[in-house]
Amino acid sequence: MDYENLLKSSWSFQKDNLVTYAIAIIVAFIGMIFVVTIAPLYYGLVHMAVKGARFQPVEIGDVFEGFKKENFVRSWIYMLIYIVVIGIAGEITSILATIVGIVFIFGMPLLVIKGYSGIDAIKGTFELVQAYPLETIVLYVIMVILYIIGAIPLGLGLLITVPLFQITLAKATMELEGAGSSTTTIE
Repeated sequence: MDYENLLKSSWSFQKDNLVTYAIAIIVAFIGMIFVVTIAPLYYGLVHMAVKGARFQPVEIGDVFEGFKKENFVRSWIYMLIYIVVIGIAGEITSILATIVGIVFIFGMPLLVIKGYSGIDAIKGTFELVQAYPLETIVLYVIMVILYIIGAIPLGLGLLITVPLFQITLAKATMELEGAGSSTTTIE
């Protein structure tokens, strides 16, 4: 996997849509104050990232894609399983929680890209991680580095680094899944 090209390609799209992504991140972060909105808003951010990975136009309203009934339910099933598993892992050891984070890395992108159910997204992420362990670990490290860089200037950098990583992860998921970055419209 060409990580440099993934990042450059992701940035190429994001830089032309900086304001849209930044506003969507702000809306999502504020909206996530209400627990019930966490999963659908995260789904919406990933939906925007998938559109970016496919070089499709993005709009601020895309962040609300997770509130469609089918997406709301699917995102919450996935998120509840993830929260329970990472919570249990975190109680045991932080290393185990990190491993869970790595294993679940492709789940939400698969939920959006493939339209999987929450359970199928978990099965799909397990399959991808098992098939591409090194690529998964490298992507996870890239994510951590981008989050750290974004958090340094009072967290304002996250307005740039969160969408950048999400677009990169969406592109990587499509590449590993074999979906390519076609221009097929996502629902």
